[in-house]
Amino acid sequence: MRRLEAGLTIRLRFACSLADIVQSAVRRGRAPIALDIILSQMSASPSILHIGPGGLLFSCHIVTIRLSGGANKTVSNNSHCEWRLSAVNLLEAMRIYVRVVERGSISGAARDLSIGQPAASERIERLEKYLGCRLLLRSARAFNCTPEGVIFYERSKRILHAVEQAIAEVTNEGQALKGTIRIAAPHCFGETIVPEALTLVRATYPELDLELVLNDRIVDLVTEGVDISFRLGQLGEGAFLARQLGQVGRVLVAAPGYLSQHGPITEPSELVKHPFIRVQSLFGTDQLPLRHVATVVESVPIRTAIKTSHWRPMYEMILAGAGIGVLEEPACVDALAEGRLVRILPGFDLPSFELNLLSQTQRQVSARVRLIVMMLNACTPEILARVRAEIDAHFDRYHASEINKWHALRKSLSLIDNVSESRSFQMAQQLIVAVFDNVDVAERAGRDFRNFEEKDLGFKIESGVLVQKDAAGKLILLDKQTRPFWGTVIGALTGGLIGMLGGPVGAMLGFTIGASGGLAEHAIKDTLDDDLVASISSKLASNRVAFILEAQEASPFEVDNIVLGYGGSVFRKPLP
Repeated sequence: MRRLEAGLTIRLRFACSLADIVQSAVRRGRAPIALDIILSQMSASPSILHIGPGGLLFSCHIVTIRLSGGANKTVSNNSHCEWRLSAVNLLEAMRIYVRVVERGSISGAARDLSIGQPAASERIERLEKYLGCRLLLRSARAFNCTPEGVIFYERSKRILHAVEQAIAEVTNEGQALKGTIRIAAPHCFGETIVPEALTLVRATYPELDLELVLNDRIVDLVTEGVDISFRLGQLGEGAFLARQLGQVGRVLVAAPGYLSQHGPITEPSELVKHPFIRVQSLFGTDQLPLRHVATVVESVPIRTAIKTSHWRPMYEMILAGAGIGVLEEPACVDALAEGRLVRILPGFDLPSFELNLLSQTQRQVSARVRLIVMMLNACTPEILARVRAEIDAHFDRYHASEINKWHALRKSLSLIDNVSESRSFQMAQQLIVAVFDNVDVAERAGRDFRNFEEKDLGFKIESGVLVQKDAAGKLILLDKQTRPFWGTVIGALTGGLIGMLGGPVGAMLGFTIGASGGLAEHAIKDTLDDDLVASISSKLASNRVAFILEAQEASPFEVDNIVLGYGGSVFRKPLP
């Protein structure tokens, strides 16, 4: 096989006349290639073998053909010729395909590229035939990329960017890229991500001047003289070329000091109880869209306490503990990593913002702007991906640091020195002791423990004991469900008999007091071993509460995050 490139003059043997070739192609609705054909030594009768989407296939005598339409020919040893995509046509088809994927429709891509929709569809079909695989799965209303289509899209973007750079480097315009490019971006994104991207642009083209305009409204490219615009969310109206760069995530956050003062937030319904700080244009109403990993998006009411027109005051007030709020990932990644902010409701996600790069249509934009658009289109997603990776890594580091805290707490307080020798909790895999400031906090944490168990999230409580050290230094069992039956009965009967001396009313009062006394005196000894009681009694401060759990299949994060969220201390140890 011999590959013939555009611009060469070749000699082939045709068994047909030029008129027959052209007329037959037109009758079939296919004008396969633009050729200048110089007849030479024509002979024999017409004999076209095939005309179809793949081009012309024919036998031939001597004819001189000069390729001027950007097509090339594959010539076999038996003197047959079949039309194929040239390098130029292939790049154009790749450009159309990339635009179709980014716009989500062929018609939208055709408008952006100033070509007809039928032409765009035909280029995609030819590209698929050339590659020998399907790139798009089409339906009546939409299409999806095949696995091959996803790979080809990513590779095509890189190739097109490299081609643009190569062209610029060998042309006069690329060698002396000068002038001013005006770029618009939203405040938060423009202050966190765009500077790094523009620094890369300036490093590549030091003679290029850049002007960055920041605002949170939709910019009209033509009337405001903007060459390139980063846009989050809705694209808005107008004639422009939009390239999707990715997603910008958002995080619901608060300062650790705020949560210590006001208590943890464990359910979306609790958000309305806390002052919410937000950018005025971010939400239209006092509703926050939240999505659980296993459910659909739902609107949760919030109570807006502070509105601002810029993200920076909101960020500073959240850091200062004035309330809670939602920040874009690039704005809070450092504060999360340093522990100055913590994530609220980590089991829920906020819908991300779609990020697009807008420029004027190809007929209106200069080659200089197209080149910078291609460069921003390549580097911005990489910066966003790095931020996303840092957010994920932060949570890994956070969990690791919490584990270290638990180890340190256990070493310093060590409520259960000899737990392995305890005769209680024989069926448990681990023993967990959580210490809280008061009964109310401990009971709220206990409800969260039960919620985890009910939701089947990998935590199973075999039993729980809630004890408190009173002012006299005695341990009191607080959880009524764990009261031993006989201890209560004995205490009640004893109190009742003594109370009968004062009549029926005295008997009832004595019965009640005796039951409580039986709980306090007997339940602790019947539920906990002497060594565990002694250890807790010696270490637990007055009026503080210890929640003792025997647990199976307990995650190290589910239980301990609850305890730490309520300001408590937690210890655990596997049991033999």
